[in-house]
Amino acid sequence: MDQARRSIATASDRSEDVVEKTDTEVVDLALETLLDSAVDRVIVVTNDIPLGEATETLIPRHGFDDEQISWLTGGELADELATDFVPEFD
Repeated sequence: MDQARRSIATASDRSEDVVEKTDTEVVDLALETLLDSAVDRVIVVTNDIPLGEATETLIPRHGFDDEQISWLTGGELADELATDFVPEFD
């Protein structure tokens, strides 16, 4: 969590003590989920650019490859969902 806090603070030009704890917990939860082998891949959805970048940067440092972690903004998620959903009309 310290690495996540430091990374987010640096990217957002803020001091570490003002980085929200929930931001660092998102990175931690994604990492713990992979470490516990609960899943093979995690997707973090956030419009918070420093948080998304920290997630994609820090998790591979723990032995996971880039394919196992994805960061999407809300708009990107909406676009992906839209391509997967084709309504049926009678």
